[in-house]
Amino acid sequence: MGKKKVLIIDDGVDFITAYKAYLEANDYAVITATSGKEGMVKLENENPNIVVLDVMMETPDSGFEFMNKMKEKGLKTPVILSSSIAKASQMNFNMLDLGVKAVMQKPIDLDKLVENVKKYAV
Repeated sequence: MGKKKVLIIDDGVDFITAYKAYLEANDYAVITATSGKEGMVKLENENPNIVVLDVMMETPDSGFEFMNKMKEKGLKTPVILSSSIAKASQMNFNMLDLGVKAVMQKPIDLDKLVENVKKYAV
């Protein structure tokens, strides 16, 4: 069996670079996208085991729009949400219906990211 694939969707190149390096060092294959549109194409074509998704990209709720599109298309890939406003917005409400497994406050603790990827990647 090959490495599990993680799709990172974030418009912050610095975040992508850090997550990718750390996940690859922990033996994951990493695919990246800098927009929800690009991310959806990669999700459908690459079949990752899990998605690490930024909430605020092209619009303040791009991440939620992305998850709604996943649901409409019947895609059930687990999602870890990352947001710089998670604490301020109290974004810890029940999002299981949209496939969210964890909400992580930026800057993300990279060890905790790997722990969540390991726990939730299918």
